[in-house]
Parts: sequence; structure tokens; C-alpha cells
Amino acid sequence: MEWDGEKQARLDALRAAELTGTLDEAGEAELNALLESAEAQERERLAPALARMREEQAALRQLVQESEAANEQLAHLAAQQEQWLADARHLLHDLQRRHQAMQKTYQSITGEPLAVA
Repeated sequence: MEWDGEKQARLDALRAAELTGTLDEAGEAELNALLESAEAQERERLAPALARMREEQAALRQLVQESEAANEQLAHLAAQQEQWLADARHLLHDLQRRHQAMQKTYQSITGEPLAVA
């Protein structure tokens, strides 16, 4: 049953009667039938849009999961890079310490500073 101006006018009249307390049992049944019909038509009309929205939500959930997984991998990579940098600093410090020791040893042997080319 297609919703039209006539049905809307009848619904409005039945609601007005309901508000004034003049709605009888037959009118109440008709009002309920019109409301159910309107709701059914609305559900049918909205079904494709709701299906699209559900599909979009599923796609967005998938995208969020993929993004979260990528974020975890990037966080792990950043932690590895931080460790690599700490290792490099430690190695540089160790090399500098060894170089200074070699300079001191050379100077104590030769009496001259070690010239670096």
C-alpha cells in the first residue's frame, strides 16, 4: 500500500482524535494499521541505504584493523631504530675511548702527539 496524501490526512485525523480522546476502537485499529504500514514502507525504503551503510561500516572496520596493525608494526620498527641508535652511540663512544687510549699510548712511546690524517 503506497503512502499518499490521503493516507497522511487520515493518519493526521486519527492522531488528532486520539489526542482529544475521541478515538474509538475501530479508529485505534485503523491508526495502528496505518502506523504499521508507514513504518513498513519506511523500512523498505531505507533498506538499501541501511545495507550500504552496513557495508561501509564493515569496510571502515577493516580499514581500522589494517591501520592498527600497521601502527603496531611501525611502533615495533621505531623501537628497533631507537635500539640501533643506542647501539651506534655506544659503539661510537667505545671507539672514541679506544682512540684516546691509542693517542696516549703513542704519545707516551714517541713523546709526540698522534697525527691523524
